[in-house]
Amino acid sequence: MKTNKLGLLAIAGLLAIATACGGSGGGSGASPSAADGASPGKSDGSTPSTASDAGGGAPVTLTVQYPKSDNPVSIAVTEDAIKRFSAKHPNVTIKKNDWQYAPNEIGIKMAAHQAPSFYNTFATEGKTLVEHKWASDLSPFMANFEHAGDFNETLTAPFTFDGKLYAIPHDAYIMTVTLNKKLFEAKNVALPTPDWTWDDFYEAARSTADPSKGIAGFAIMAKGNEGGWNWTNFLYQAGGTPETVGDGKVVSAFNSDAGVQAMSFLKKLRWEGNAMPQNWALNYGDTYNLFKQGRAAIVLGNTVEDAVNNGGMKKEDLLVLPMPSKEKGGDHVGVLGGNYFIINPQEPPEAQQTAFDYVIFDYFADSGLDALKTDLDSRKSKGQIKVPSISDYWKPDSEYGQKVQAVLDQYPDTVFKIDPHVIELTKGVPEAPYNGQEYYAALTNVMQEVLTDKNADVKALLDAAAKKFDAEVLSKVKLD
Repeated sequence: MKTNKLGLLAIAGLLAIATACGGSGGGSGASPSAADGASPGKSDGSTPSTASDAGGGAPVTLTVQYPKSDNPVSIAVTEDAIKRFSAKHPNVTIKKNDWQYAPNEIGIKMAAHQAPSFYNTFATEGKTLVEHKWASDLSPFMANFEHAGDFNETLTAPFTFDGKLYAIPHDAYIMTVTLNKKLFEAKNVALPTPDWTWDDFYEAARSTADPSKGIAGFAIMAKGNEGGWNWTNFLYQAGGTPETVGDGKVVSAFNSDAGVQAMSFLKKLRWEGNAMPQNWALNYGDTYNLFKQGRAAIVLGNTVEDAVNNGGMKKEDLLVLPMPSKEKGGDHVGVLGGNYFIINPQEPPEAQQTAFDYVIFDYFADSGLDALKTDLDSRKSKGQIKVPSISDYWKPDSEYGQKVQAVLDQYPDTVFKIDPHVIELTKGVPEAPYNGQEYYAALTNVMQEVLTDKNADVKALLDAAAKKFDAEVLSKVKLD
């Protein structure tokens, strides 16, 4: 899913550190495609050492993934990154390529040898890219990177195959839930606790809804691919999975009993609970705008930062919880996704190493801490808040993770604190590994049928969607 229409990309020179530290936490509401442009964050030059840090060596040409012309802020960030990297690596000639990853274009780009030296993709694409040999094995590069063991293994999992890592996590999320406490208070409804279940979720959504005033108890995305993305959280909570591999092929699995339970739960919220907006065909922005307007009590994703900084809501009126478990004592599972950097395996070895060096130029760097302080100072002066991530690219107990936490602790009024129990309960399951975007689209179609027709046959719709998805998409997946 596209990370970070909502706080995952702290673009003002903070891409390497602030994206992970702020706004992405708990499913900042990422949406289904990759971010525009990819570059290291701002640095003072105190970066970790890599194999090519000597600043000399044989000439190398690096094709940098460059932002589109309509993204001037990202262009400025990227130009600054190129300038700093070039100063430290004078043997590198930088070229620019503004192509942004798309599932239906990557094969064409690779066949024509037109992809940049590295490119930004999303968590759904791991197996597709690796099996087509469109992603480099990072083992030789990690061997020379002093912080190779400090990456958050939960985030590297979607691109780890047979013990080998094929992508560098850029920013990531695990989906959580945001509640408007004022709407609960208005209806005298008790706030749910972190260990809530589907039954608790249903009662909270039903009880806080006030259709006569245009207030929904629960607003879910159901217009574009975001719909299938939102619904998959419930599939995971029911113990389901989007796809399975067996007998040398990939087949749909979302029409399982778990899938039926998850879609039936959505149907119940819509038709029995009358908990959803009458105009339920909401995209990503529509859903969070409804929440900021005080017209939805519950939404999926951590939208606190956007709600306060851009919507004028008060942080005291907001609550972040983990996803509900299906039953008491079950796992509180949310979709794990985000943006990742791929090194182009078609590049010469020296260009691949240089691409790796460029991508990790500011990772684990002290300059990132300075950038974080600058960001927090700026937000403090503007009366804005920052929501730390619960899914950073680094391990929380690493030296760098401890340094980040020490900085955050200096800004108690600016940093929104999430209950540690919420973080403890939250578990992430990676997005569908094969053709994830097409999978989301297929499930959005089913959702729309269910939300339109109260007599919809959930099982029949899921079976039909699975049959079509298998025939048109998964049957074309080639396994080694």
